[in-house]
Amino acid sequence: MRRDGTESAKGRTKFKCPKISFAGGNVTCTCENPCSTAKYGRTVHLVLKDNPRLFNDPPRSSKEWKLEYNARTSAERCNKREKVDYKLEDGRYRSSKMWYCRLFAIMMCQHLDAWDLPKTPRLKDVL
Repeated sequence: MRRDGTESAKGRTKFKCPKISFAGGNVTCTCENPCSTAKYGRTVHLVLKDNPRLFNDPPRSSKEWKLEYNARTSAERCNKREKVDYKLEDGRYRSSKMWYCRLFAIMMCQHLDAWDLPKTPRLKDVL
């Protein structure tokens, strides 16, 4: 079956038979034994809320999905860096202000890491 769009008002995705041909403006089935007598062949509707991880919008094989997935994994890598590498949750604070101060310092360190500062001091290069 091939994906034939999403009906957002009804919350479902439509799949149609991949053997349907639209050549010459006529809709014809190219199967040897047609699976349905319908004009557009067999059509299946899947409700998105039944399994949102499997049937999602945008579809997993599209460019939009790849962009969304890259943004999501980027955020997860950032969260991991803050929580695991810089041990954000290991501190014992009496107020949320101190937690935010530590988070702000961690974010500055992440920003400096992103600059990819040189590993050797400049003075050593000059001498």
